[in-house]
Amino acid sequence: MLVKKLSSVATLLLLGLSTQVAAFSLAPGSIEANLNNETIQFEFDKPVSGANNLHVNFGALYTEHQDADSSVVATAGFQGVETDNQTYRAGVGARLYAYDAPADTAGAAVAVGGLFYHIVPGAPHVSLGGYGWFAPKVTSFGDTEQLYEAGFRVAYRAIQNTDIFLGYRYLHLETEQGFDDTLEDSLHVGFRLNF
Repeated sequence: MLVKKLSSVATLLLLGLSTQVAAFSLAPGSIEANLNNETIQFEFDKPVSGANNLHVNFGALYTEHQDADSSVVATAGFQGVETDNQTYRAGVGARLYAYDAPADTAGAAVAVGGLFYHIVPGAPHVSLGGYGWFAPKVTSFGDTEQLYEAGFRVAYRAIQNTDIFLGYRYLHLETEQGFDDTLEDSLHVGFRLNF
C-alpha cells in the first residue's frame, strides 16, 4: 500500500510539474494548486487559439480522505468561458473524470456543469464563486453509476493576476460494486496564477 501511495504521489507531482512547465510555453492561461492535510490538486487552463472563448483544462487530484485507501482523479475538460480576468469568470461545458478509488474501484465519467466567480462589490480584491459537475449513469463508463463534484471559494487578489483562496470541495462517487461514498469533503487553501 505504501508503494502504491508513493507511486500515486510521484505521478501527481510529475503531472503537476510538467503541466506548469508546459503552461509557461503555452501562455496565456492559468495554473491553480490547492491542498489540505489529506488532498493536493493541480489544474491548468488555457484558451484554445482561434476559438472564441473556448478553454481546455487538465487537472490531477490525490486524496487520502478515505481511511482505507487513497484516490487519484485526473480530469480533462472544455468549457465556453467568459472572463475579463479582473471582475468575473463564468463557464459552461464538460469534463472527463478518470479515477482510481478505494476498494479496487477504477473508471471514468463525462460530467457536465459550470463555474461562476465574481468580485464582491465594494471589495475589488475579494471574489466569491463556485462550480458544479455532474455525470449521470448514461455518461459514465465501466462500473461507474454516477459522479458529482461541487465546490465554492473565497479568493483574495494578493498581487496582480494572482489569487489566493480558501475553498471547499465535495466529490462523490457511486459504482456498480456498491462503492457509494465521498472521495473528498473538506476545506482547502490554494492559489490561481493567471498569465
